[in-house]
Amino acid sequence: MSQERGRRKLMLRLPDIRHLLASITSEALQEMFESYDLAVDALERFRIKSPREEGLISEYEQLCREIEQEVVVYCKNR
Repeated sequence: MSQERGRRKLMLRLPDIRHLLASITSEALQEMFESYDLAVDALERFRIKSPREEGLISEYEQLCREIEQEVVVYCKNR
């Protein structure tokens, strides 16, 4: 379930490779989808938490960007 949510979130975030995300299936990519879903969910929780923990927000924003970049590289090298 988390893997599919992560795939859908990445498809929205990375429209240029949406077709690749929809068609490629691999264990490595599934793990990236799951990691992305968990990271985005955590980021959303940190953003609404009061008081805001800016350090955690920055850390998870960076983590999400890194996963996005990793997915792009993975998909384009297939």
